Amino acid sequence: MTGSPRSLSARIRTKAAGLRRRLPVPATREAPMVSFVPVPDPVPETTHLGPVMDEQVFRAQLAMRPPGEDADYDLLRANFDTRHYLLQTPELLNQRGVDLIEHFLEHGVDRGLSPHPDFSMSNYLGRFPRRAQGRERSPYLAWLKRGRDAGEIADPTPRVMRMAQVLGLPPAELVDTMAERRRDLQDRFRTGTLGAMMAKAAEIEPLIGAAWTEVADPKLLPLSTAPVADQQHALFRAHEDLGWRQARLVLVINRARWGGGRRLEGHLAHALVGDLAPDDIVVIYTDDSTTSPQGRFPDGVRELDFAQLTAHMPKEHAQRSLVVLLRSLRADAIVTINSRMLYHALRTYGRALTATERVFLCFFCNEQSGLGTWEGWSLRYFYRAFDDVAGVITDSEYLAGELTRMYRVTDAARSRIHVFRAPVDDSLPTPAHEPSPTGRPQVFWAGRWDRQKRVPLLLEVAGLMPDVDFRVWGETVMGGQPPEAPANLSIEGRYGHITEIPLAEADAWLYTSGWDGVPSQLLEVAMTGIPIVATQVGGTGEVVSEADAWPVDAEAGAAAYERAIREVLADPGEARRRAAALRERLLQDRTIEQFTDRARRVLLESREGGEGT
Repeated sequence: MTGSPRSLSARIRTKAAGLRRRLPVPATREAPMVSFVPVPDPVPETTHLGPVMDEQVFRAQLAMRPPGEDADYDLLRANFDTRHYLLQTPELLNQRGVDLIEHFLEHGVDRGLSPHPDFSMSNYLGRFPRRAQGRERSPYLAWLKRGRDAGEIADPTPRVMRMAQVLGLPPAELVDTMAERRRDLQDRFRTGTLGAMMAKAAEIEPLIGAAWTEVADPKLLPLSTAPVADQQHALFRAHEDLGWRQARLVLVINRARWGGGRRLEGHLAHALVGDLAPDDIVVIYTDDSTTSPQGRFPDGVRELDFAQLTAHMPKEHAQRSLVVLLRSLRADAIVTINSRMLYHALRTYGRALTATERVFLCFFCNEQSGLGTWEGWSLRYFYRAFDDVAGVITDSEYLAGELTRMYRVTDAARSRIHVFRAPVDDSLPTPAHEPSPTGRPQVFWAGRWDRQKRVPLLLEVAGLMPDVDFRVWGETVMGGQPPEAPANLSIEGRYGHITEIPLAEADAWLYTSGWDGVPSQLLEVAMTGIPIVATQVGGTGEVVSEADAWPVDAEAGAAAYERAIREVLADPGEARRRAAALRERLLQDRTIEQFTDRARRVLLESREGGEGT
């Protein structure tokens, strides 16, 4: 579809108005659908389909019953396009004496045959299934007698109701306009210049003549097929939800991710609202229909549930619709964060999309499967897309180094790998420690119940420390609560924001991840002044150090975590001093000003390549 919906609607309305001004014409054997009238005797007609086809049409008309024997038969004959029907049933061309109307009455429903270019059996029964079981010999008869005057739509145009909404037209007006265009096209094929050109082409290349059967089902853009109509409707709804405005920054995300913190997408939006108006930023959810946690984005940021708009569409069609939507927004930068739909779309449309749009891929740590193998978006798409996209964004120096090493990235190309060091939130409270009501030490833990977080290790550590209470927050994504939890471990449920946890009661925070980037959770906990015992793996070393936390080697067992926790509990004053030092270091190293400057230079100011990390 070209031009705005309003301009196309105006054109269609003009055509519809012209259609309504046309005077009725007498019905003939090939005429558009009209009320019942006497049927004249068959007359041979010359068309560009050729003399063989013209003779077959004439013979088929001669084989029909004479008028006056059966009123229903006469009504069908008056509204029956013989040539149109034979183009759908070429196997009948070599069968003499076949009564096409009786053939239609017997096979029209089960084979979805159309007696006229402006009637679709499948579309009609799809909209009005009760007509298949009516008292009439054919749903077409029911439509001619009652359905047409009742406004029942039987036109072949796919998704009439949806496309009428897109074009801003009443459905009946859209149907009238499409019927006019269809009749005009068929006239041009049968007796006009277009058909003459096709006939001459078939003389040169006989295979072209095999395409005459397609004349029975012309594709009228932009309402050509159901998939195309669905895509047009999804794009219309998307722009309608977005207020018919373009964007400067588009964040394409799989879903609203777990936790109440801002995460990378929230940091980007908050950082750039100084340069952009909030409604210049668009967030598109592609894989799951979700709502972002309160405060993740500034007020005024536009969010689009594209997953819901395309839920009924095949994946390939949804992917194409997403690509068209992104191009139509004309953003300065498109940033994808774990969007399965967009990653899959890049397989087919990657070069076309990146030829006009500046696309940035965000990669975080990979995941380890139950087989011990590694999987993740960077493993699947870095080598596929890196040469085409504007750049790659990651949250850790560790992963940037791994990508450079693994894929032998040159120094020149390395400048397109950007590390965005997530800023810390200095507004998080640092409550004074208060002993728990039980008087027992309290160790907090939070995260998803999955393999990365090593829940069995957590249970083992808790089992080694029966004199300490372990309080656990999280969500069940891998099949429920951990089995055989020790008596000193309590499951507190899921929190929306870290401030919902009784932080003042925590003596230590335990983090047991087996692999990681730079965890948002550790950055949040570091701001609260709670001493941290954490696995030293991946990008966690960019948060905690031995000077201000208790890092534990990734290969160490539960006993190492127990020793670290007991060291924290043995000297609370020293533990809190270290935690305060960690907070101060991160406040210097991870400021919102540094993050904003980085995001501005890479996403908004850079046009020719990127800047190095």
